[in-house]
This record gives sequence, C-alpha cells and structure tokens, in this order.
Amino acid sequence: MSKLRKYYYDNKTKIWKTILIIVSLFALLYFVNFLMRRKSENILTSQNQINTIQNTVVDNTSLTTDKSVVSGGIVNEEKLEEDITIIEQFINLCNNKQFEQAYELLSNDCKSNVYNNSYNNFKRIYCDKIFSTKKTYTSENWSGDIYKIRLVEDILATGQSSTSGTAIQEWYTVVEENDEQKLNINNYIGEKVFNSTSNTVDDITIKILKRNTYKDYENYTIEVTNNTENTIYLDDGEDTSTIYIQDSNGVKHEAASSEIIFSTFVLPKGQTQRYTIKFTNSYVSNREISQIVFDKIILNYEEYLKTKEEYSDTISFIVDF
Repeated sequence: MSKLRKYYYDNKTKIWKTILIIVSLFALLYFVNFLMRRKSENILTSQNQINTIQNTVVDNTSLTTDKSVVSGGIVNEEKLEEDITIIEQFINLCNNKQFEQAYELLSNDCKSNVYNNSYNNFKRIYCDKIFSTKKTYTSENWSGDIYKIRLVEDILATGQSSTSGTAIQEWYTVVEENDEQKLNINNYIGEKVFNSTSNTVDDITIKILKRNTYKDYENYTIEVTNNTENTIYLDDGEDTSTIYIQDSNGVKHEAASSEIIFSTFVLPKGQTQRYTIKFTNSYVSNREISQIVFDKIILNYEEYLKTKEEYSDTISFIVDF
C-alpha cells in the first residue's frame, strides 16, 4: 500500500491529466451522439409535417350557405356537391403546390383568355401570388354556376393570428367541357361566341365575334370590313361616350377609352381588321346586352385630317344582338 501511495504522489500530475483526457473524450463522444440524434429527429419531424400538409383536405364546411346570393333560392343539392367538389380539388392542389395538376382543371377558355395558354403564366400570375402560403377558404353560390370565394391565410400553417393578412375575394365559375367539369378562375366568368351577329351600313360591316366576361368588365372582339372608297376612322377618341354597349333597359356602358389605341382604328378601303374592346361594366347575371354602338365613325379619314373640327361626315353604327 505504501508503494502504491508513493507511486501516486510521485505521478499524480500525469494520472490526473490522463483521467481528464479520458473524461473529455467520453464527454465529446456523448455530445456528438446527442447532436446526431437531434438531427435525425428533426428530419423525421419535418418529413411528418410535409406529409401532413400534403395529405390535408379541405372539407365541405367551407360552404357557407346553400342559397344563391343573387336569387335567394336554394341551389340544387346534387349540383352544389359537384361544384364544390371541383373547387375544393383545385384549392387543395394549389395549397399542396401541385400547380400543374391544378392548371388541368381550368377550362380551355380560361387558359386561353386569362393565361394565354401558358402554364408558366398561370403559376406566375396566380399561384405564386395567391398560394405563396397555404390558404383556407369559404364559398357561396353567387348566381347559377358562379361562386364567390374568400381565401385567407391558414393560421395553423402560418402561425399568424386570425386577424393578420388580407382576405382575397375571388369568383370561380364551374363550366362543362367535353362532359367534364372545369373552372374559370381569377374573376373570369366565361366566353360567348356569336355566329351571325353583324350589320352593314354605307358599305361598312361590323361583326360581333365573341364576348369574354369578367367580374368587373367585358371584352368584345369585333371584325370590321371597309368596302367604301375611302379610308375610315372608327372613332377619334375625342369623346369617351361615343363607343358603348347598351342593355335591354337602355343603360349604357362606355368603352375603356384609356385602353384603346385609336391610331389602330384607321381602316383603309378594302381591308378587314379585328379589334378587342374593353367595356367597364360589372357583371350582372340577369342583364341582357342588346347592342353595341359606334356613334362617330368618320367616313373619310383624309378629309378629316384636313378639317378636323369642321368635319361632320360621320355615321352612328349599331349592331343588335
């Protein structure tokens, strides 16, 4: 025992250094193992969260009422169920970032008139802005096939308070295409094609080809043929009220003159030209547009340039629907 004690006192510095080194190595090994376990747990937790989000389905409680807001009548239960199903499917796909599949639920008219037949436009203009974060929503039948949609931040997904963020109000229209239900979105109501809506006055023919209706405005595509002996001018833009559509009650809705490039309204003799003109009238389901009017077609553009204020050789051109 005395030899052992003597050895300890003679070598105690080395002994304690060795003990400290061994303890430090064990502590370091334990710490490394602890970090590796935490990393593994975090990966599993993140994956579970992703799987939860991907498997989330918005349920039918999003429907606020089975009554039409405009008519007040009860919407057919079967129709309501079918319509809400495709709306829910679309929003779920967008929430889960499955934008290509969501794009395939859009009607051909919506793809063409709103997104120029481009998935990239749809993703950039609509998905990246509205569905940059997960949304919950409520819906109600507005009129017929049109549904008012209110999109808000999902507080469970974002951790924000229920009052944070701005609600997005949208209109979706459910349409039938090739015996399948499709959607018009982004406040686009739909397209109507006119097969034989035209009029000819003084060798000028105007055909109404189609109308694209949005919640807050309408675009009319027309075709104008000049069979006169002169260059004509559909309108000089001096008066904003000379191009308008009129409904069956006599209410006029003027063209959005600020968006018209009036220089394109110059039409040489013998030529035909197509134009798309925007009219700033909010959608009303029971309104019937009865005519489109060009109230100041200038019949001789060259003479008009010479006299301008004194020029008076114009006609009022009406196309009845």
